[in-house]
This record gives sequence, structure tokens and C-alpha cells, in this order.
Amino acid sequence: MIARRLVLSAALLLALPAAAQNAKMYSVKKDASSLTYKLIHKMHTVSGKAAPSEGKAVLKPDGTLQVAVRAQVKDFDSQNSNRDTHMLEVTEASKFPLVEVKAVGSGVKTPATFPASVPVTLKGKLTFHGVTKDVEIPMTVKFDSATQVTADGSFKISLEGYNIERPTLLLVKVEDELVLEPHLVFSEGT
Repeated sequence: MIARRLVLSAALLLALPAAAQNAKMYSVKKDASSLTYKLIHKMHTVSGKAAPSEGKAVLKPDGTLQVAVRAQVKDFDSQNSNRDTHMLEVTEASKFPLVEVKAVGSGVKTPATFPASVPVTLKGKLTFHGVTKDVEIPMTVKFDSATQVTADGSFKISLEGYNIERPTLLLVKVEDELVLEPHLVFSEGT
């Protein structure tokens, strides 16, 4: 009985690397990807964009998608240097230099033909301004080819929920809601 369990355990351990080999590994293409934020002030909407500094995705044979992406807060550019400087102050970018998402979704399978799109909701953690909170990110995963995937989504967070003082313009604060829009292009490979 013990010998049979040892043989079964050894067979399972040997099968694990084979299953891991079937997983597809993707790296973010920094030059083709962006993370965009949008803030609303009663006078206008502010938008800033940054390329991710790092990003990986793993698509497992069972359809589980794991994603980890981070960006440097200092890299967000709104096309207004005064505004960007103020954003660096309120987000305390020197103390909390990264915004990072780690999330998992399910039901994503590589299609038989390309291009093809799959909707997925990623659930995970967003770390921003030293605070980590649960997030749900509705995404559309588009398989552009057998080796390239584009993921687009949009989700909202509360600035005050991340302990960020809302920026002001003409003594009026921006709305508490911050919209984040990832546009991530991944290519297969490590």
C-alpha cells in the first residue's frame, strides 16, 4: 500500500513539470502598451499615460490567466508638466514609486483561429500609494496571432480609498473617482 502511494506520488510530481510546460508565458511589449488614468474636474477631464515598466502573463491549459503589471508613477504624462509635478506630490511618488496589479481570471483558452477575442474579469490586488486593495478588472483579451495577445480594460478606484489627497484646480478638488485603462500587448516568450 505504501509502495503504491509512493509510485502514485512520484508519477504526479513528474506530471507537474509537463503541465507547467504547456502553460504559455507572455511578456509585455512596453513600446506598444500603456496604462492610462483619467481624473474628472468640473472644468475638464485630465488624462495621463505611462508605459508599463514590467509585465508578465501566464495562460494555463485549464484557462486560468495570471497577470502581473507594474508602472513607475513618475512615468505618467498628462502633457502638462505643472499638473504632473502636482500629481507626483499628492501620490508621494518618491516614497511610493510603483503602481502594481496582480490578478487572475478564468475561462481564457487559446482560439483555433486568429484574431479572436475573449471577455474575462480579472480579480486581484492593486497596490498604489502604499495601499493594496482588491480589484475586479473587466478585460477583453484579443488573440492577435498565435504569439501575440492584446488586453484592454477599464476600471475605477477611489483616490481617498488609497489615501491620496485629491488634487485641486482653482480651489476645486477633482472627483474622487480615478479611471484606469490598461492597454497591454503581450508577446509569447519569457
